[in-house]
Amino acid sequence: MSKGVLEHIPPMTLLTIQLTASIAVLWAAVFILRLRVRLDRQTRTASLSGLLEPGLSYTFGIVGLALTTASNSALIGAAEPLFILALAWLVLKERIGAPTLVLAAITTLGIGLVMVPDAGDLAGQGSLFGDLLVGVGTVFAALYVITTRRLVVTLDPLPLSALQQSVGLVWTLGVLTVVLGLGLAAIGIDGMSPSVLLLAAASGVIQYALAFWFYLFALQRLPANVAGFYLTLIPVFGILAAFIFLGEALTPLQWLGAACVILSVGAISRLGRTTPAG
Repeated sequence: MSKGVLEHIPPMTLLTIQLTASIAVLWAAVFILRLRVRLDRQTRTASLSGLLEPGLSYTFGIVGLALTTASNSALIGAAEPLFILALAWLVLKERIGAPTLVLAAITTLGIGLVMVPDAGDLAGQGSLFGDLLVGVGTVFAALYVITTRRLVVTLDPLPLSALQQSVGLVWTLGVLTVVLGLGLAAIGIDGMSPSVLLLAAASGVIQYALAFWFYLFALQRLPANVAGFYLTLIPVFGILAAFIFLGEALTPLQWLGAACVILSVGAISRLGRTTPAG
């Protein structure tokens, strides 16, 4: 959905529309479910984690994506679970046993098999600076997961998602204002049809409101290093969706890589059920 909309709307403008739609849905859900939103110092501080993601993470990611190839960006972004694994060990002191490390290696191999065919087609077209920006954005995303893992222990995932994304929207509007002021980009919505705007808003609800809400809900019940492994399914779902809906052909290596990732995530999930969440 986002890929289609980007043909009509500049990246930062799209991100602003997506976050606005997502926040509207999240706050509407908060009020419909009559959830209590604490505005004490702890909650205000917790909401600042939204600067990590979607704030800094998506800002660096979008700029980096504009400078490098989509395949390079996907390959770098797929390393986020490994960053989460390392940070969960360093910061949260979550234990990482030998089975987890073996499954991490298998998952990494699977991601490589999924993405390498695309990367080979676009070899040499990427930008080192763009790759570095995407990498920085991925690290911020991993830091968000680690930070939020502690927050969801005491805060409800739905209000927390709404607060975090509200802060992320403020950051995004600030960046958009600077970019427009420097003449580096335009808003780019002149003559935009209502259908494009609706598609942009819908993509925001799916990509941000539902995805973040569900993910934070899972973080209440899973260790961060286990929850992070589910992110490796993103490129797998991507190529399978392209195969089903766009008719794009998959190579045998991609099928093998997808199987490695799915089986590893399933095994990690089973391990996670016997691993203390704290």
